[in-house]
Amino acid sequence: MSLSIRSLRVLFALSACFFAYTSLHAQVQATAPESVLPQYEERWDLYGGFSGAHFNPGSGRNVRAIWLKGWNGDATAWLKQVVGLEFSVRGYYGTIIVPPNNLGISQSNMSEHLFLVGPNFRMVRRDSYAAGFHLLMGAANGSFDQGFKGTGVQPYQLTLYNNKVAYGMAVGGWLDYNLNPQWAVRVTTDWQPTHYGYSTQNEFAGTVGLVYKVGHLK
Repeated sequence: MSLSIRSLRVLFALSACFFAYTSLHAQVQATAPESVLPQYEERWDLYGGFSGAHFNPGSGRNVRAIWLKGWNGDATAWLKQVVGLEFSVRGYYGTIIVPPNNLGISQSNMSEHLFLVGPNFRMVRRDSYAAGFHLLMGAANGSFDQGFKGTGVQPYQLTLYNNKVAYGMAVGGWLDYNLNPQWAVRVTTDWQPTHYGYSTQNEFAGTVGLVYKVGHLK
């Protein structure tokens, strides 16, 4: 799925606003007494939730972008209150509408699993909520022929991407609403590019679920 120039400008503008806000907020916090900040002293954030992604499973002009549904499991090891290392596993599933062809195949189930790791930054801390962003990199395993396995047909013959372990990443922001010191509701939105075939797919993903906080920073 290719983005238009206008869409890219909107994406970059939103990103610039977010980073400008977090930078200004960090400067304000730096001048405030540490005692006024809520304490986030857990060692680990363990997250599980429902996830969705918007993805184009092929390079052909007639291949439709589809919505995938799935799950997201994360673990963040906090090194400090504001900096952590995040590990993320994501699974997405959906049905591809195959373009017209002479092979008698009209649709195919697909799946995608991502295995990502990278820094996580908690930029905003309040009693009832926290917010931050992450930059994750790793691998994406896509399977696009689940509806016609064993037929001898390869996905590329239908202008779909071939099954492949490809490069993947996720860049985005998250917001936690604290239910109590150990539990929070989290919403995350990501730009999640992958590299199947010879091009980059601009996949967008989001997830909502629960965070369980465990351990204690030393």
